[in-house]
Amino acid sequence: MPDRLELRLHAERDRLDIKQPPLAVITARASVLRRRRRLARAGAASAVAALAILAVTVTVTGDDRPVPNQPAASDPAGVWSAEDITVNGLPHLPTDLPGTVRDVEFLDPERGFLLSVECKGASCTTWVSATADGGRTWRTQAAPGALGSAAADALPTLVVTGPQITLLGAGTSPLRSTSADGETWNSRRETLPAGDGTAPLPGTAHLFQAGLEAGFEPASKTCGKRVLAVTPEGIVAPPRQPTDIEVCWTAPVRGGDGSWWVGGRSGGSPALAVSRDDGATWEPHVFTGSFTGSSQARMVMHGRNVFAVIVDPSTSPESLLGVASSDNDGATFGPVHPTVGQATIGGDPVPLLDGRLLIVDGQGNWLVSENRGATWHRVTGLHHTLRLARTQAGYVAYNMSTIYTAYSVDGSTWQKLDAQ
Repeated sequence: MPDRLELRLHAERDRLDIKQPPLAVITARASVLRRRRRLARAGAASAVAALAILAVTVTVTGDDRPVPNQPAASDPAGVWSAEDITVNGLPHLPTDLPGTVRDVEFLDPERGFLLSVECKGASCTTWVSATADGGRTWRTQAAPGALGSAAADALPTLVVTGPQITLLGAGTSPLRSTSADGETWNSRRETLPAGDGTAPLPGTAHLFQAGLEAGFEPASKTCGKRVLAVTPEGIVAPPRQPTDIEVCWTAPVRGGDGSWWVGGRSGGSPALAVSRDDGATWEPHVFTGSFTGSSQARMVMHGRNVFAVIVDPSTSPESLLGVASSDNDGATFGPVHPTVGQATIGGDPVPLLDGRLLIVDGQGNWLVSENRGATWHRVTGLHHTLRLARTQAGYVAYNMSTIYTAYSVDGSTWQKLDAQ
């Protein structure tokens, strides 16, 4: 039985009411701390230079930033850090799960799901792994029912639907399986709705495009397909389809202000559309400039900041053509800052707490922009990474050093997952 002191301590903790400061205050504080660290490093470097008698050679990156001392790439337990971005290692090489990691989704920083696939010719076997400790350990089982076997061009995909995970198959009558723990699944066949829905989109919905027979892969969707939504209860259609825009992409998460976003092109120009009334109406944003006919727009949001990223998915890797930004929830956007040179992008951009924008390029390098996408510089010392992806509860880095998958809540601190 607890003594009186323990009971009193529990009561005092229950009465604590610590309010989180506004996002703008957190962002400003992060920016101040980052500037202080830079000044401290610069001051230390100046002091060393002033005391040095012999000349010292310093290796710098292309933009004169010092290369940090990092652990060896073969050290799984190392911690890699550069420009306030940190990748935390594992105490050992990652556990070899069956197949190859294809898709990762987290419900929160602790509960996550991983889809792995092994293909032999045109036939694939799929597994689902679940973690309850932030990716340190996983429980693996074959994907439920017919989802355990699929064609290579019609693999299932994990999506977050409210407090659960949904494994959505391909085809005009896809098999949908929903689970809260990755072990017990509720499965049923779905029929894609023929027309628009009549009810507002629920907050637990996840948008996607029809045409699942071609595979449900967000980075390679066919433009012009109808936008639908999957919920824990089933597949539904939004009340109205976005107009004045050919949809090529749907946001993986709902905006912090409750908005729904889709991207694509309009009249040959990249464009976004947003719904602030649960899908009843859509407001288009068209971006002008010297863009190719295959260019399209996608977006990422952090607080009231919305970044419209203009890409050309017809190239491999995808070309990054420019970035436009908004500081008023996407009500208005500034001009597009075109990206100079042969710039590429792997996956989604990541807005950091201190106002910077982070991406990986098609060669696996990490790049950051300190002026809302106007210019970029390479971050030296981090693992080469294939792509970054926005998830419901943070971000996932795929093929880090060709074997690792990593997860981050804020894009600044990454934890390697014990899964290969």
